[in-house]
Amino acid sequence: FFFNNTMAESTTRAYSSFTPSWQRFHEFAAPIASSSGAGSAAASSSSNQHHPYTRQYSHVYSARLAGLRERCLKNAREKLAGGELDGKVEVVDRIIEVKEGAWSILVGTIVKETDPKRRPPVTSTYTDADACSFLFPTDGSANAGVDGVQESLRAHLFDLDKGDILHLEDESGRVELSPETTDKDGMDVDNADALDPNKVATGVVVAVIGKVSAEKGVMHVHSVHFAGPPPAEKKSASGDELRGARVNDNETADPTLLLVSGLGCGSDSPSDVESGGSLALRREMLLEYLTNNMGNSEGNGSSVCRVIVAGGSIAPPVNASSDDETTKENKKSNCNSVAKSKNGKNDSSSALAFSLRELDLYLSEILSSGVPVDYIPGWHDPTNANWPQRPIHSCLLPNACSYVDLFSRSTNPYEGVVGGNVRVLGSDGLNVADLRRYLVEGESNDGEEKVVAASSIDTLQTTFQCGHIAPTGPDSLPTFPSSESDPFVLQTRPNVFFAGNCEKFETRLVGADGNEVEGGAIDV
Repeated sequence: FFFNNTMAESTTRAYSSFTPSWQRFHEFAAPIASSSGAGSAAASSSSNQHHPYTRQYSHVYSARLAGLRERCLKNAREKLAGGELDGKVEVVDRIIEVKEGAWSILVGTIVKETDPKRRPPVTSTYTDADACSFLFPTDGSANAGVDGVQESLRAHLFDLDKGDILHLEDESGRVELSPETTDKDGMDVDNADALDPNKVATGVVVAVIGKVSAEKGVMHVHSVHFAGPPPAEKKSASGDELRGARVNDNETADPTLLLVSGLGCGSDSPSDVESGGSLALRREMLLEYLTNNMGNSEGNGSSVCRVIVAGGSIAPPVNASSDDETTKENKKSNCNSVAKSKNGKNDSSSALAFSLRELDLYLSEILSSGVPVDYIPGWHDPTNANWPQRPIHSCLLPNACSYVDLFSRSTNPYEGVVGGNVRVLGSDGLNVADLRRYLVEGESNDGEEKVVAASSIDTLQTTFQCGHIAPTGPDSLPTFPSSESDPFVLQTRPNVFFAGNCEKFETRLVGADGNEVEGGAIDV
């Protein structure tokens, strides 16, 4: 690389206004905290308050159902309008009140019941190395070639022949759903809206149109309808929110929002070690681009008005119990291996401290060039595990936090408005990775049967269609037991909807009522 001093002097950084709105997640990110230094006085003053973790998680599903019910009904009615069932279907407020043999619309939460012997233990969901390799794949082969991943996917594959049952549930009760292609009257089910058990997961709120049979009390599903996104906000008429970047004397570039994930400070990923690549080199190239030292007027980073770091910034811990030869070689090349305790074992605390120091220095270099940075914590960051995750503590990134006007520590998920009109919503990708395990289908190739998971971009679009950021929480994704409302329900329609730490870069435009929303799955 070379540094063009003349170009650097004539270049001005792009600017765009920014209004954070992730604070709405922060109030749900932790239980009631005791006042520091208050001691027993604080305890006595809050004696009448119940600790949030004493609540039942049923309140979460009740709040979610209440927030999405009307949107599900609206979409179901719109689908029926002008059709052969228009005027023949009755909306039933509670599942317990449904009448047998009558066309009905029920709104509830999907519950998938599978054989407990087939489902992997909850304790190993996020600690097992194979499970983690699927949640955060490093080589793009999460769907094939990894025995542990295939075993996990097969465990979540819904199969009626193996006794799996699909229910629709609300506060009053539940009813079994029969995902059939035809109903009792021989009417063909609309393929576009047919119920596919392997396209939904426990926790998804839907409106179901069908009949409950008198023999077994099973509801034969005609069609299923999701909540969808909320209505779009009206855009501001102001045109002063964006200012272009002065690339040279006669060119102005539009402000650009940069999404990045998987920085992996403190380590190189196994795939990088095998290929001879280096995350450190990639980080350095990104830094050169942002600081405009590339010497290319068409490809410089002066148009970047804000950087969003979407998780994956801390290197994952090395699995010390693995005896695989490749894993051993990766450990030798892993920067975390420099942190050793007296007994010769890998010191995870020292490794984390090393990763944080490297991350802090790297972020401060970006910030010193005048680029605002929003930091989203990830799965390996030192913060609470249950979603929403709180912002990382300022004492862990002292150099970056010294840039008070440029550095923002946000929650996971993240939300903000850029330029006055562009609403950005996203996460580190754990919600998408967790949901992918349930959106699976069997596939036979050369006589060998394997299970293929949905792509990250398809899964991200599914969350958008469900109107919910993390539909698998709290069933398999750890979430905070909120009771009054569900913070993950989409309250406003985003213009940019993203997920970090995916196996490849993908984008898709999703239209709804004439409005387009861009969904992106990002990787560094």
